[in-house]
Amino acid sequence: MFTGNLACKEIVLNQLFSASRLFHLNKLFSKSSSSIEHNILKSVDKSEYVRYKFPKCINNLVDIKLQQFDSSFTIVPDIVSVDEESRLIDEIEKSLKRLRYQHDHWDDAIHGYRETEIITWKDQNNSNVIQKLRNRVFAESITEQMQRVHVLDLCDKGYVKPHIDSIRFCGNIIAGLSLLSDSVMRLADEKHPDIYVVYALLPRRSLYIMKDSARYQYTHEILSDGAPSVFSDRQIVRERRVSIVMRNEPPVEAEK
Repeated sequence: MFTGNLACKEIVLNQLFSASRLFHLNKLFSKSSSSIEHNILKSVDKSEYVRYKFPKCINNLVDIKLQQFDSSFTIVPDIVSVDEESRLIDEIEKSLKRLRYQHDHWDDAIHGYRETEIITWKDQNNSNVIQKLRNRVFAESITEQMQRVHVLDLCDKGYVKPHIDSIRFCGNIIAGLSLLSDSVMRLADEKHPDIYVVYALLPRRSLYIMKDSARYQYTHEILSDGAPSVFSDRQIVRERRVSIVMRNEPPVEAEK
């Protein structure tokens, strides 16, 4: 088992982040002439959005952990346009307008939130945007995707505490469209939460995709503005954030 006291030999691992590690587009997305595909391809040239806080020396285990995480976590910035974001929010507001922000959750995982589920989008443009994302996110899924999406509205001081989504209720892929505000997601290895930590910047209108190792082995949380929410020594001002979360169904054996 790896410990923090292991001596470093050659390479100091301060920050490992490269576009090739972050974006696994060929595996996740098929070629298309759509505007969404154009935005996905542009993401390769953007600055990195992930910071690893892994042990400061490389051995086989650290390298394996890096490869596992890299292959299972993706961020695609600018996945929807400003107009598409506005239309999505307009429809979401209608579902949330009678709800108050809650400061407790049934499993104490979320504070300062409103939530709803949407199965059918009334605005056809919104339906088209979500469907295009679904087609690409779940292109390799061996189980059916959930038809309903989970909409989570966090107030500016709201936050999501570290958790791993129950394997009884969703499968190996979780994808979230981040709207209205930049935010920081912190992921930590469930068994070694103080050794393997990843900070991910989720820009407004970006899509994150967690699958396999990142989904099952790492807790994830959304930091609040008062946490503080910091990425690369830069304070990220967390305002109200709305996320549209898409999942696939759990394997049949997980439901038993």
